[in-house]
Amino acid sequence: MLEVVVVGVAALLTSILSAVAGLGGGVILLLVIAQFVSPTAAIPAQGAIQLVSNISRGALLRRDVSWPVVGWSSVLVVPASFLGVAVATSLPEDILRLALAGFVLVLAWRPQLLKASAAMSLQPHEARPMLFGVGALTGFLSTTIGASGPVTSPFLKAVTASHKAFVATAATTKVFANMSKLVAFSSQGWSITDNSAMIVVGIVGVLIGTWIGTRILDKVSERRLDLAFKVVLTLLACRVIFTVLT
Repeated sequence: MLEVVVVGVAALLTSILSAVAGLGGGVILLLVIAQFVSPTAAIPAQGAIQLVSNISRGALLRRDVSWPVVGWSSVLVVPASFLGVAVATSLPEDILRLALAGFVLVLAWRPQLLKASAAMSLQPHEARPMLFGVGALTGFLSTTIGASGPVTSPFLKAVTASHKAFVATAATTKVFANMSKLVAFSSQGWSITDNSAMIVVGIVGVLIGTWIGTRILDKVSERRLDLAFKVVLTLLACRVIFTVLT
C-alpha cells in the first residue's frame, strides 16, 4: 500500500515538472517506481503512467504541436523499442539498476555529457535525417534506461518555434514511444495487470499534475526547478546504488 501512495504522489509532482520543463519528470518517476520493483517491471509501468501524462499534456497544448516533427521522429521508434527491450531483458537486474542510477547522476550534475549539439532553427523538412535518429534514440533509450528526453531534447528544441511548442511536441512524440515501449515489453511477457494498483494511482496523479503544470508553465523559476531536480535525482539514485550494494 505504501508504494502505491508514494508512486501516486510522485506521479503528480513529476507530471507538474514535465509540464513546466518539458522533460525530467519521467526519470524521477522511474527511479521512484524502481525502489519497489525490478527495472524490467519499473520501465513499462512508468511507460504506462507516462503514456497518459503525455497524452493529456499533448491534448492540452495541441495547438502548439509540430506534427511534421512528430511524424518524422516516430518512424524508427518501434524497431528501436524492440531492440532496447531485447537488451534490457538480457542483462542482470543489478546491472540495469546501476546503469540507471549512473545515467541519472550524470543527468543531474553533468547533463552536457548527454546533450549532443543540434543545428538551431531548422525547419522540420530540413531535419528529416536528424529526426529519424531522434526516433531511434527515443525508442532504444526509453526501453533500456527508461528515459530519452535528456538526450533528444536539443534536437526537438531546434525544430520547434517556442518553449511551449517544444513541450507540446516532445509530449506527443513520447506518446508513440510509450506505446511502443508497452508493446515491446508485452512481447517479453510483461502484463499491464502487473502492479495495476500502482499504475492506476499513478495515472490519476499525472492527470492532476499535468492540469496544474500547464497552468503554471510560464510562472515557475527555472533556477529553483533545476536545483530541486538535481537534489531529488541524486537522493533517489544513491538509494538505488545502496540497494544494489547491500
